[in-house]
Amino acid sequence: MYRVPVVLVPLFLVAILQLTTSHEVTYKSLTFGKDTSSYILMSPDMSPLQEELTICSWIKRMSNHQKNAQYWLSYVASANYEEIIISDTALYYLFRDGTSYTHPSLTTGWHHICCTWSYSSRTKRVYYDGVQIGSESTPSGRKLNIPGSLMLGQLHQGYGGGTIQSCCYFGGEMFQTNFFSTELSSSQIKEMYSQGRCSNYTQNFSDVTFLSWEEILQKDRHGSVTDKDLEECSTDHTHPTEEEETTEGPVNSTSWRFLRGEHFYNKEISTDMISKMTGRLDLLIEFYNHTVDDALIKHLEKHHTDKAPGNSIEEVEDRESEEMTDSLELFLTDNWEFLTDRMFYMKIVTEDLISGMTERLDLLAEFSGHLCDDSIINHLEKHHA
Repeated sequence: MYRVPVVLVPLFLVAILQLTTSHEVTYKSLTFGKDTSSYILMSPDMSPLQEELTICSWIKRMSNHQKNAQYWLSYVASANYEEIIISDTALYYLFRDGTSYTHPSLTTGWHHICCTWSYSSRTKRVYYDGVQIGSESTPSGRKLNIPGSLMLGQLHQGYGGGTIQSCCYFGGEMFQTNFFSTELSSSQIKEMYSQGRCSNYTQNFSDVTFLSWEEILQKDRHGSVTDKDLEECSTDHTHPTEEEETTEGPVNSTSWRFLRGEHFYNKEISTDMISKMTGRLDLLIEFYNHTVDDALIKHLEKHHTDKAPGNSIEEVEDRESEEMTDSLELFLTDNWEFLTDRMFYMKIVTEDLISGMTERLDLLAEFSGHLCDDSIINHLEKHHA
């Protein structure tokens, strides 16, 4: 008589545990090799998306072999129709037709891309960093064709994963790629971007999530597709409160982790390197009491990025591949990506934060002429933590 509650209670607790854990955000990104063999191939039943859809992802452009045609997603129907393709510059094809849009500035770092459509509105829209940059009508009566093959990391034109286009591999990094079986509004997409890539805002749409990032991470990978933890999104990463800001002091700047970023790692420590970083800190302090979020980083990249003459991404596109690689590397070293490190990301800009970093740059300058390799970093971490 009393055995039923004994059995049901544990099962009930297990069900609750599964419900809560299944919706946890996973802070791992995926990096795709710069080749045509690195991809994730799936064959999901896309019928829930036949009449409306939204696809959103955080994308980092890391290759420059094509100006517009580096595609991170392609969906091909069984009749070999390219139903959906999306590039890292927000070029959005739906039903084999491109979407008229304002081409975004090609800056480095993370950017948020969302593409929407619905049968009822007959309109496809594309958003870049929370702002709608393009829209276009779709044919009357047209729905998404099924079945089909879905590929991340490549542009394929053959149902089942065939006919991968050698010109158009992605070769970049993606995070929080989610498919929703509804047409999200512009305000919802703007809020998704504003919340930042480390937020759990997408959980608000769990009832209409068709394919989640957590599910994608479990799919089989082909070629060089690697995952890595996003340290700036660690679980102990929170917005500092006013009390923490005044009491924490320079603790936010006690790490030498930033030396493993592309600005420093395995590069010769020089006066020019230090002065450029010092200049950026001088600019950053102008945003005193602001949070170092994606919006601030985007502003700095747009208005305060040093580019050597003739080395913008647009100009580099037209050069020979070897020259293009060298020039692009020069461009990439002059950006604000170091702010995505957890040392800065989502922290409040304070004098303590800046002075802590300045002190470290002064120490680093003592090793001028040396290579910023593991031995130097380990020494600094051991003796100047």
